[in-house]
Amino acid sequence: MLPNKLKKRDTIGIIPPLKSANKILEIKKIIKKECETLGFTNDWFYDTHLLAVEKFAKKLLKKLPKADKEIVMLGVWLHDIQRIRGIEGDHAKIGAREAGKVMKKFDYNKNKTKLVKKIILTHCCNTKLMPETIEGKILASADAMSHYTNNFYLKVAISGDKNFQDYKKWALEKLNRDYNEKIYFNFAKKIIKKNHNILMSLFSIK
Repeated sequence: MLPNKLKKRDTIGIIPPLKSANKILEIKKIIKKECETLGFTNDWFYDTHLLAVEKFAKKLLKKLPKADKEIVMLGVWLHDIQRIRGIEGDHAKIGAREAGKVMKKFDYNKNKTKLVKKIILTHCCNTKLMPETIEGKILASADAMSHYTNNFYLKVAISGDKNFQDYKKWALEKLNRDYNEKIYFNFAKKIIKKNHNILMSLFSIK
């Protein structure tokens, strides 16, 4: 018999035919509900991380008006769905697969679904899968920028199981990777540079 959490995960995404024209808002509501009810993410995850990704994505879109806003915002709300649904395995690959399922329920065409899945596949910026489109670079950048606000590192420290030295090592590696590998735009780096320097100094104290 499956655990209750898995049962919820399998059924919560089932929705009636959409009448509202604002599909992204409806998807945002589903993600919020899954964060609150499935129990696979910390209780701060939606407010601290996802809303921050949304905020920075909107800032970047204002500076980069040629980007497809719908693709970016779909990426914002679906890029962490693997973590939200507690599915074991590759974060980006499973996230792209689950995102495709959600988009199918909202009647998105195959081309748009393919583009969204691609930016989710590349948002982690590993050496084999790097963002190629402006939308992918915006999502990766906004994801990284979100870690500099809302006491993200403090909340991870409180809810994590690393000892102090391991946590400092992890934090420094993440800060360097976020700033140097995931944020693609100089104007975006300037937005969080002060916070980056403060956090780097803090975690470098011996």
